[in-house]
This record gives sequence, structure tokens and C-alpha cells, in this order.
Amino acid sequence: MRQRYGELGEKPQRVIRGAVVGLCAAAALTHVLMLFLHVAPPNPVSQRYQAQIGAWITPYFEQNWLLFAPNPEAHRTQIFARSGWTNAAGERETSDWIDITAVDNAAVTHNAFPSRTNQSMLHRAWNAYAAAHGDDEVSVDEFSLLRAENLRNIAARRLAELSPQPFQVIRLRVVLEPIPAPGGTPRTDEDEPYTRLLPWWNVTSDGS
Repeated sequence: MRQRYGELGEKPQRVIRGAVVGLCAAAALTHVLMLFLHVAPPNPVSQRYQAQIGAWITPYFEQNWLLFAPNPEAHRTQIFARSGWTNAAGERETSDWIDITAVDNAAVTHNAFPSRTNQSMLHRAWNAYAAAHGDDEVSVDEFSLLRAENLRNIAARRLAELSPQPFQVIRLRVVLEPIPAPGGTPRTDEDEPYTRLLPWWNVTSDGS
């Protein structure tokens, strides 16, 4: 009888273990499928579910071959952000511009084990946004909307760590300075820094 009670007690544990193993297997299969669709040539399935695949892959699982064929940067990128909020009198106030790129650079400098977040997350988010948007900063499809949302959320989290109070909107100013070609080539007007001012974005009270 005692042995039978022990077997009955083990049954829920076996059920729970089986459920956990099943969930892990389903997550692993989903991840492999998403990666396959992301790196595979364009096909009806990947085109139909482009937004869902992009949301799963970006920014943590993005695939590229830059380790073997690096693509040199053409610009030095400096990203500034400011926040806005409504005060008790109902008036709109804004913060000063904060160089959030400099904050990331300071976290990496002289750090033997720098965080990947500080190393590349903001920079790659900007590159993805810039590739999906023209100078009018208009998101024309789900792909560009996803890139804009990713950049907005990263910038909002950076500001939430630095802002003395909650805010409802944020804005980015990106200064791009072309890197001159080697060999002492004379500078031209195209080598001068230029600025892209993005529109105000609504965010939640916790900066996300």
C-alpha cells in the first residue's frame, strides 16, 4: 500500500516534467524554424510572416557574416536623446539633450568584459532604423515600424535610467560624421557632419 501511495505521488511530478520538456522542445523547434526562415532565400512563407520573424530575431538573434567579412563603418554616429513631460500646470517641459552614445562608450572604455548591450545594441538599432527609413523618417511598412519601435524602446530605457522624473515622449537627434578615406584625401562638403532629427515618440510612463 505504501508503495502504491508513492507511485501516486510521483505521477504529478512526471506530468510536470513532461510538460516542461514539451515546452522547451516546442520553443527550440520554433527558434530553429524562425532562424531558418530568416536566413533562407525569400519565399512565400517568410514574406507572409516577415513581421513575426523579425520580431523574434531582432535584436538578439540577428544573423550575419560580419565576423568573416567585416563591413567598415562609413560614419561616426553620435545619438542624443531628450524627454518631454507635462507638469502639474499642464505645460509641456523638455529635458536637455543627453548623449546616450557617450554613456555606452563610457561603460565600455577600460572594461575587460564589456556588456554586449553597451557595445552594439544602440548602434545596431540605429543602423537598422536608418536602412528602413528615408530622411522623411516615415515608416512605410511593418518592417520599418518594427525597426522604429526597437530604436524607440532602447532609447527610452536609456533615458529612464538618466531622467530625474517620468516622461511621456522622447526625441532623438543623430549626428553622423563621415569617416575620411585613408591617404590624406582632401575633405569635401560630403565629409562634413550632418544631423538627422527624428520626430517625437510617445512612450509609457516607465520609459518603454
